[in-house]
Amino acid sequence: MMPPENQMLFMDALPRTALSSTVVNSLCANVLNSGEGVNGGGVRSPVGEGRERLLQALFEEFGEGGPSPNLSMRQVAERLGVHHTLLTYHFGSRPGLLRAVLSEARRRDNLVITATSGDLGFEALSGAIWHFYANSAVEDRSRAFFHLAGLAVYEHDAFEEFVADIDDLRQLLEAAALRDGSTLMDARQLSIIATSSLRGLLLQRLLAPSADVDAAAVRFLASLPALRESRQPL
Repeated sequence: MMPPENQMLFMDALPRTALSSTVVNSLCANVLNSGEGVNGGGVRSPVGEGRERLLQALFEEFGEGGPSPNLSMRQVAERLGVHHTLLTYHFGSRPGLLRAVLSEARRRDNLVITATSGDLGFEALSGAIWHFYANSAVEDRSRAFFHLAGLAVYEHDAFEEFVADIDDLRQLLEAAALRDGSTLMDARQLSIIATSSLRGLLLQRLLAPSADVDAAAVRFLASLPALRESRQPL
C-alpha cells in the first residue's frame, strides 16, 4: 500500500477539479481500512469491546451504507455474532445505529475530501464534492443518507444530532467561499445553495439515473462563478 505521504504527493499531481473513479475507490478503501482491526481480524466484535469496535464490525459486515433498513436489531446482532442488547446499549435504536454508521462514514469521507481538496475555492470544491459522491463506490452511503434524511423530516427531535452532523459539508463550502473573498453572509448563503442543489442532484441520480442528471450537474457547477459574483447588497 502506498504510504500516506506518497498518497498526498500523488493526489497533488492530479487535476484539482475532479477525482477519477480509480482514485476514489482506492482512497475510500484506504480510509475505511485505516481503523484498528477488530480482535486482530478474527472475531469481529466480541461482547465488551465497545462502540468503536462495533462500528468497525458493522462496516466489515455490511459495508459503508450500513445494515439494510429491513433488518431488525436482533438480525443485525446475529450477523455480528453479538447479543442485541449490546447494540441497544451503544446505539439506542435501529435509527441510532444507522446514524452512527453513517456519521462515521461521512467523517471518513470528509477526511478524503479535505485531504485532496482542502485548499480549493468554492467552485472547485463544489465540483470535487459532486465527483466524489456521484461515484458508484460511495452510492450505498448516499442511499443511507437519504433514508435517514427522510426519517429526520418526520422525527426531527430524534434525529437532531444527525441533522447537526450533516451540516459539515455546508461548513466546508462556506469556508471555501470565505477563502475566495465572499462576505460571511454571502458565504453562508452560497454554501446552502450548493449543498442543497448537490444533494438534490444526487437524489435524482439515485431515483432516475441518466446522462441528463449528470449534464444538469455540469450546468449547475458552471453557474457557480456567476452566482458567487452576484453579491448581496450591504
